[in-house]
Amino acid sequence: MQQHLFSHPPECVLDVPTLKAQGLAEPSGPPPAIWLPDSVLRYLNYDFEKGTCRKHPNDVLIALAFAVLFIALRSYLYKNLFPVLAKRWHVPKAPGPRLKFSEQTWLLMCHTASFVGGVILISGTPAESALWGNWDGLKQFWIGYPFNHRAILPVFKIYYLAILGYWLHHVFALGVEGVRWRMVQRMRERGETDLPYAQNRSDFWPLALHHAVTVSLIIVSYVMNFTRGGLVVMVLLDVADIFLPLAKILKYAGHNTICDAAFAAFTILWVYTRHYVLGRVCVSIWYDTLTCIPAEAREWDPWVSESFWDMKVYWMFVIFFGTLQVLLVYWLAMIVKVVLKVVRGGPAEDVRSDDEDEDEEPLINGPTPSTKNLASHATKDVKRATKRAVTKAGVELRSGDWEAVKEGEFRRRR
Repeated sequence: MQQHLFSHPPECVLDVPTLKAQGLAEPSGPPPAIWLPDSVLRYLNYDFEKGTCRKHPNDVLIALAFAVLFIALRSYLYKNLFPVLAKRWHVPKAPGPRLKFSEQTWLLMCHTASFVGGVILISGTPAESALWGNWDGLKQFWIGYPFNHRAILPVFKIYYLAILGYWLHHVFALGVEGVRWRMVQRMRERGETDLPYAQNRSDFWPLALHHAVTVSLIIVSYVMNFTRGGLVVMVLLDVADIFLPLAKILKYAGHNTICDAAFAAFTILWVYTRHYVLGRVCVSIWYDTLTCIPAEAREWDPWVSESFWDMKVYWMFVIFFGTLQVLLVYWLAMIVKVVLKVVRGGPAEDVRSDDEDEDEEPLINGPTPSTKNLASHATKDVKRATKRAVTKAGVELRSGDWEAVKEGEFRRRR
């Protein structure tokens, strides 16, 4: 199954007649590794003779169905499972830490499942070595394009559309989060005091841009038959996204030493996968596409040969991956700040997307993001407590009557 999915000729540069002569123009393959009803296979545009699937307009509906499924599952777990885990692991009861704990647990589950599924699909294939930046593995993204890239196995198609649905659900969730924050801000401006909790992300717009670029890359790679490279990139991005939620969960649960170790692993994997290996992917796009894709196939012919690779698409991919690297460098700078803080003896606290709301409770065993805000709230709390005590004593607090206030409070307590 896997050998067929990534089957390729040994040479890097092959012309179109050679590919057709070797039978690579329309790849055939074994039946899917998992059993699926015929109705599902037909909906996946499955060819029962060749054992592979082709793209179809109803793939949009499949991706949207996965997005709705992720939204529903996320809502259910946020309400029924994650609060139970948070209580068992002694996460503070404040809405901020509880919501963050739920979010990070959800991310840990999803990215772990995505990583495992992607590794299973790519293991044992010629493109496997691309996971650690091997040039021969990276060339498999382009060898034989477009003829032996058009058909994919059903399990691969389901995985790819599920990942697209997952990131679409993230776009929806981030949008709802932003709207909720704006609503709370307007309520605060009107002077309302009974405000619901709303999360404010310091990197909301960079995160929104990241989601937009990710969704665009998944869609473009799927439509234009670059799913081999898309699979490797998604697996690479999943690696660090497993250890960061793990570190945060340990932080909220009070396991600071293990949290620091998980954050160290996250930092190393971030640099290796997202800058070293993904940087090599960028170089492969820049150079290998011009040498491994035959000149006859470097054309815009979406209806006949399903080739989408011309110079406009070439520069589009260069810009997409360049933008992604800029975002990753932006977050790397924040990660370095945390690393320097840990080296100086402080706890590991992620600053990429923390809540900046002034009313949020601090995390366990660590300084709050803003000591000034904490001191301000402490002063306000003291003033409110003093005012309540004075009111109960029957003494009105006026300017210049502080001695009378203290005397009245003293007599009341006696």
